[in-house]
Amino acid sequence: MSIDAFIDILLAYNQKVNLVSRHSTRASLGALVTESLLLKDLISTPLLVDAGSGGGLLGIPLAISLPAKEFILVESIHKKVVFLNEALRSLGLGNAVVREGAVQEFMHRHDRFESTLAARGFPAGEALAEFVHRRKVRELLLISSPDKIKKIQNTVANIRQTRYNIPSRDNLVIFKLENVSRETRSP
Repeated sequence: MSIDAFIDILLAYNQKVNLVSRHSTRASLGALVTESLLLKDLISTPLLVDAGSGGGLLGIPLAISLPAKEFILVESIHKKVVFLNEALRSLGLGNAVVREGAVQEFMHRHDRFESTLAARGFPAGEALAEFVHRRKVRELLLISSPDKIKKIQNTVANIRQTRYNIPSRDNLVIFKLENVSRETRSP
């Protein structure tokens, strides 16, 4: 089970069913995976929920790289759900499962505060930030544009925020929101 095997599966499947751009290459997908793997050291919980998993470019590489953690890939588009299940089966990834439906609906049923919600390019990042604010998850990790992050920052001023630059990409940043209780907050 490897990242290269995942990219092979994605490229082959993308020939039949459009999951990512038809112009995607091994190199362009590799670059996206490398960016997603920047989240590895930022995840502080045992469970990660990948919001809007799409072609799995966030959740699957992280599941491969972090075998001791659990992953839930949430996707609302059925053809992508079929692919995600096939990719997990082909890779033998036992630490990840797929859930079909809107992430907002899934999160309303989600009851594990000790989890991380993550997304790459999710259109409504402020809606995801609400799940940190309402203590449904401990943290949110977003890979998004600086402009979209600015909108979120204003609505969650009372939650710990950290922004990380992505090397060689001015149009993307990693944004982390953490709901840290007073008891665990360091001085």
